Amino acid sequence: MITAIWQTYLFAPLLNFLIWLYNGPAYENLGVAVVYMTIALRLFLIPFSIVAEQNAFKYEKIQEDVALIQREFKDDPVARKEEMRTLLSANKIRPLASTILLLMQLLALVLLYQVFVGGMRGKLTALYPSVPRPDVINTKFLGLDIAVRNYYAAGFVGLLLYWQIWRAQRTRKATLQVNDLIFRYAFPLFTFLILFSLPSVKTVFILTAIAFSYIIHLFRPFFTRRLKAVKHTALMIHDKIVNGGPVEKAHH
Repeated sequence: MITAIWQTYLFAPLLNFLIWLYNGPAYENLGVAVVYMTIALRLFLIPFSIVAEQNAFKYEKIQEDVALIQREFKDDPVARKEEMRTLLSANKIRPLASTILLLMQLLALVLLYQVFVGGMRGKLTALYPSVPRPDVINTKFLGLDIAVRNYYAAGFVGLLLYWQIWRAQRTRKATLQVNDLIFRYAFPLFTFLILFSLPSVKTVFILTAIAFSYIIHLFRPFFTRRLKAVKHTALMIHDKIVNGGPVEKAHH
């Protein structure tokens, strides 16, 4: 039953949309079709992208308080976690939007892998009657054959991800922990190893998604122009620690 649901409601719609793009707007170039499909997916998810940008903006604004909580509660992980939850809740920072973005893109990657693994010709039997079956599938795109793996394309994505993580972590040096430093190196390396073992269509998908995210980031001032961070000041947190008094909230 699960297989039938996957094939009918996930794999078949994605395959048909991809081939429809290939036959029409992409002018029989599968790489261009994948770019268009990725953009369509990200446009569908744009509300979550905006919320994720707003969360990132607010998180950057409370870095001093995050650093203070980590320092003052370093020996009490339970209290540290509770203070962090209170701080994030006060600023309405919820990771759900970023989680949905990640999961939807991961789902698309898995479906793309299913489309390409073992060749595409046998998969075209799942096309709807309204979608013409192409005689030839052109997988050449910008000098790449997206149906096979490519060392250089995978390496480029790994380096780009490292640069993005380094750039994001640079804004919160005071709150970086060992796990953050491990993530900076491990995630790009892991991504490179995965992409190197798969057809480079995944690279095209990821690079398009990264480019789309960067464009959204350029509009961050517009999305965040009315946002204000709710911060626990250092003095108020210190008062709570020393005197056991309640922590008031202050706008900055």
